[in-house]
Amino acid sequence: MRIKSVQAWWIRVPIEAARQHRSDFGQVTTFDAAILRIETDDGLVGWGEGKNAAGSAGSYGALVHMLNHEVGPQLVGRDPADIGIIWEMLYNGVRHDSAARGGHAMPQL
Repeated sequence: MRIKSVQAWWIRVPIEAARQHRSDFGQVTTFDAAILRIETDDGLVGWGEGKNAAGSAGSYGALVHMLNHEVGPQLVGRDPADIGIIWEMLYNGVRHDSAARGGHAMPQL
């Protein structure tokens, strides 16, 4: 079984006025989330949800773009059961690459 496709969407759900609240970032009028759909070549479908840091709703477009155009393509073709390998790629892959390009680290050491 291999990952066949990864798709992400930004959803914005309005919160009715009676249920809105005020936070450190102002009046909260919507609920925002990134919804992720992953499908395998066997037809198995998994769904997930991601949230940005509090107060950063404006950057959901960037999160969804990153999932669809950077992370997703790296997942396609991988075995979804290889959780450790995928975790390592997602957690350290980007940090390793940016540190190496920025000259802040020598990854070979």
